[in-house]
Amino acid sequence: MSSAELGTVGRQPAIRVGALPGWLLLGLVVYALLLINGGLLLGDSDTYWHIAVGKWILDQGAFPHTDIYSFTKAGEPWISSSWLAQVLFAAAFEWAGWAGPVVIASAAIATAAALLARTLGNRIGGSYAVAIAVAALVLSASHFFARPHVLVMPVMVAWAAGLLCASERGAAPSFRLLPLVALWANLHGSFVFALALVAPVAFDALWNADRSTWRPLALRWVLFGAAALAACCVTPYGWDSILASRKILDLGE
Repeated sequence: MSSAELGTVGRQPAIRVGALPGWLLLGLVVYALLLINGGLLLGDSDTYWHIAVGKWILDQGAFPHTDIYSFTKAGEPWISSSWLAQVLFAAAFEWAGWAGPVVIASAAIATAAALLARTLGNRIGGSYAVAIAVAALVLSASHFFARPHVLVMPVMVAWAAGLLCASERGAAPSFRLLPLVALWANLHGSFVFALALVAPVAFDALWNADRSTWRPLALRWVLFGAAALAACCVTPYGWDSILASRKILDLGE
């Protein structure tokens, strides 16, 4: 059975409330709930550290290359792999106080939920897509803080969806996805997982492709992977962003 046939199994009409599709309604409800309970998003002490680093970047018009706030590591070589998220949080804090980071963090989480529900709805439709998106939110709720990683969530969903859609078509991803991974690399150091996802999805595409197309398809995926790696270097730190992420992963538990 093809992926297109699988997508029609148990398909239900899309949920709509008035003129609003279910995925959009889910995003709005999640956004409202997060704003109402905004204090929970400020439950991590690192939030202010990220704001402070972002404010330093804005004030200095430069990017840190040494540790500027740690007590035991002050002056040691260090780069900020989350510089763009930190600048956004700092700007939001300057604009609206603590409500600012809550607003942009809530918007990112709600957008990710809506995008996930919409992506799933194109395959399984109806209440199933919304139910799975809600389950994903519940499982992720303990990580909902006003910190850089939540700003990556909609980018992560869009990136994964783009790769999987290409695999379903038996094709390589469009290079138009590359700005997503470049944005991810400037928002948070977890962008290495975007790169790690390319290989298994490429394997899935090859597994389901005709043998006669393996070589050209594999070459297109390799070219896309190389381009994605280059896109991850489009940061103020270039290649050092990848090296810094590797050092973090090497820290162990």
